[in-house]
Parts: sequence; structure tokens; C-alpha cells
Amino acid sequence: MPLVVGADSTRAGAAEPGRTALEDAPDGGAALTDADGAPAAALADTGGHTFSTGELTGTRFSSIGLSWRKAPGAARPDFTAEARLRRGGAWEEWRTIPLELEEGVAEEARRAGAPAFYAGRTGETDGVELRFTSAAGPLPPDLRLSLIDPEPAAPALPRRVGEVSQPAIAARADWAADESLADPGLKLQRSLRAVLVHHTVTGNNSYTREQVPQVINGIYVHHIENLGYGDFPYRFVVDGFGGVWEGRKGSVEMHPGGDVPAILGGHATGFNTDTFSVALLGNFEPDNGDGGEESGPDPRPTRAMLESVADLLAWKLGQYGLDPTGTTRLTSAGGAGTNPHPAGEELTVPVISSHRDVNATACPGGRLYEALPALRAEVARRTYRADPAPADRTAKPRAR
Repeated sequence: MPLVVGADSTRAGAAEPGRTALEDAPDGGAALTDADGAPAAALADTGGHTFSTGELTGTRFSSIGLSWRKAPGAARPDFTAEARLRRGGAWEEWRTIPLELEEGVAEEARRAGAPAFYAGRTGETDGVELRFTSAAGPLPPDLRLSLIDPEPAAPALPRRVGEVSQPAIAARADWAADESLADPGLKLQRSLRAVLVHHTVTGNNSYTREQVPQVINGIYVHHIENLGYGDFPYRFVVDGFGGVWEGRKGSVEMHPGGDVPAILGGHATGFNTDTFSVALLGNFEPDNGDGGEESGPDPRPTRAMLESVADLLAWKLGQYGLDPTGTTRLTSAGGAGTNPHPAGEELTVPVISSHRDVNATACPGGRLYEALPALRAEVARRTYRADPAPADRTAKPRAR
């Protein structure tokens, strides 16, 4: 169980023993608490509406999670957060922590919060200090900090195997998903009409191949334990080396006419029904410091990443008979926060769309968004080409 900052607007308190991460902490003095509710450090007002945890050391972690109590009509966060990390005994420069979840999922999340912030493999980072600044003065109610240490086993990392109907996909066990955390069973829906492309904004674009499983696991733990999701938010994750990973359980096996016709995800407010999601691991918004690392003017997804996304979508859209260059109609389910479309409003969108096509968000980042037209054409080429179907293929795109 991670350490927790419990803050109730102008007051904060330690969670009582036995309370879950989703229950409100009682009123009291500002404190950093451990899993048993015992105070671990003060959350001090340093002046100018800025609050600091002080230097926190002696805790193993690889990702940082921030969450707070959801408010009716969820507005965008009105405070900022920064962190500085200690590696090998040396404190680094302050880094901005992004506070707006790109998913913005009002339907599933029971708490508001920020994306999981990847701090480095366990053992690399041995301390952290956070400071929060609120122009209005008080911090959000029940503000909590989680230092997450999923410690995944070293998996056999996925490798692209070429333009095949089903690309190599690493299973949830390959990033060491703790299945006891997720809701039992599968959340089913009837079918799919579109895919929404996302980026994760989870800390940086310079992760190594070996770090990928722990980054994915940090997203999983943060969304379930801190934000109240039932499972991983996205169906699939594609890393910068071309590895494809199953996110939400059931995503690989779902296909029309089977026992799992489609899986309901948690990735876009009001538009989870009839869609599925693929998230590219990184931050592709130009000159964006969200995620703690300045993205620079040209943070483009790698070629290996786009090749694997094309493989994945040619296979999955082919199963559902969806035209990669076509359009479809989606109906909004409403919801607060990032969804500007009231319940019942219909949108005509490309079959291969992105988060920003249905919600008010920068996701999937400007450079990835610019790549979508070429991606649609490439998926169509792979879907409709003559295909000899080797014996090991498990599904074949429908030619038209």
C-alpha cells in the first residue's frame, strides 16, 4: 500500500486504519500518512499558497500517483504540482507533474487525479519532494500522494513479427499485472464502431526497453488503487520500440460473434461505448512539459511505434469489418469534465479517430494527431492487400 497525503481543502488528515484508498480521510492536521494511517511527514504551508511535503526518503517506488476527491461538474485542476527526485543521493531539478488525466473518464473513475508519473526503475530513485501551489489558497479535498512500486518481473519483451493478421502482443502477465486488483469478470459491450488513439503522458519519452513493463504497471496500479477504475484504462499500449501490450483484460480475445464480442473500456468521457482504445507510450504534444520532461518542438512517435499500431489496427478493425479510411457515427453519453457533447448528441468521426476528436483535450498530442491520416492509409493498405495467411495466423482482415 502506498504512502498517502490526505488533504481536506484547508485541513488535512491521516486516513484511519482500515480505510481504503477510495474513502475520505477525516479532518485533522496536514500529514503524510503510511498504510496504517500513521503520520509520516507534514504537508507544510510555505507561503504564497504553496504547500510542500518536504524531503521524503527511505521508500521504494517507481511511479508517483496523485488523486483527490471528485467534485460535481468536475472542473480542471486549479492548482499545480511539482516534484524533484533524488537519485543516488543527489537531488535533481524540479519537474512539473501533469494534473489532467487524458482519459477524463467520468463514468468509471471514482476519484479525480493525474496521470501516473514514472520516476524511474525501483532502486534508481530513492527520494522525492513535492510542492503544490493553489492560486485560490486551499488544495483539493482529500488530496493523496501514492508512491507506487509494482516491481514487475523481467518479462520476455515483445518483438514485432511483421505484417501479420495478429501481431505479437505481450500478455498482462508479461508486465506482471496483479489480477487481484482488477474487477472480476469482463465488462462487455455489443460491438465496436471506432478506435480512439491516445498518448499516455506518463513521465517522459526517453524510457528504455527494459523500463516499459514497469511504466505500464504503474499506470495500472495508479488507476485502480488511486482513481477507482475497475481495470486498465486502455485496451492496448504500444511502446516506442514497437512492442504491443494488452492493457484491459479481454482485449486480445474480443471479436464479433464470440463469447467476448467487445470490451467496454475507460478512456474517453461519454464515448467509451462503441469504441476501443490504443495508447502510445509517451508525450507527443510539442513544447509540453507535462509528464515532467519538456517534449521539445517535434516529439514524433517512432517509426517502430507507428508500424506496430498499423499492424494492430489492421488486425482488430479487420475483425469488425471496419473501413480504416471511413467514418462512423458515435452518440455521446454525456458526462462532466472533458466531454463538451451533451448526452444524445451524435458525432460523425473517422473510424480511426483520437481522444481530441470526441473530448476537449490535447490528447494524443499534436505530432501524433498529425500522423493519423498517414496511419489510416497504412492500415487500409495492410487490411486490403492480398494476404497469403500463414498457418500461425489466428484472424484475417476482411478484404473488400
